[in-house]
Amino acid sequence: MFAPSDQNDTILDVEGKKLHVSKAFLSYHSEYFRALFSSNYKEGQMDEIPIGEVSFEDFALLLSSFYPNPVFPNDNTVEKLLELARRFLVSSAVKSAENHLMNNSKIDNEKMLCLAEEYGMPTLLEKSIRGLDTLEKAKKLRRSEKYDQLSDKTKLKVFERLVNPISF
Repeated sequence: MFAPSDQNDTILDVEGKKLHVSKAFLSYHSEYFRALFSSNYKEGQMDEIPIGEVSFEDFALLLSSFYPNPVFPNDNTVEKLLELARRFLVSSAVKSAENHLMNNSKIDNEKMLCLAEEYGMPTLLEKSIRGLDTLEKAKKLRRSEKYDQLSDKTKLKVFERLVNPISF
């Protein structure tokens, strides 16, 4: 997928490994690359661009989430994909991760709630809050250290879920 071809016009160097990519395609999917390839940055004029502070495997995971023949996230890769999607501003990767978490994941509800808030996935956030369908689940969340990391807005939504017995 990342081999030299006439469709690719630049090379990304990640851990000494070369990924032949299309500037236009990457720019379409990523605000980060759109800016990087612009004439405002020296990288936009380079034939080979180093990408640091990311492993080749993780970066390939990100690119594979939206390149032709996409590789879909799983419970082992979804958190890393979200982290890289935020760093490289790839909204389609966030959507792919959210779809996995909404429909296929076995990750516990508490962790999903935290991921949903941290990475801006409102549909997953609502589903996770609806998943607090017993007082015991809500108490467990309240006792966890993750609870303190939640925003006041999310804590309010959790509280509203608890005081509105109709929604249980």
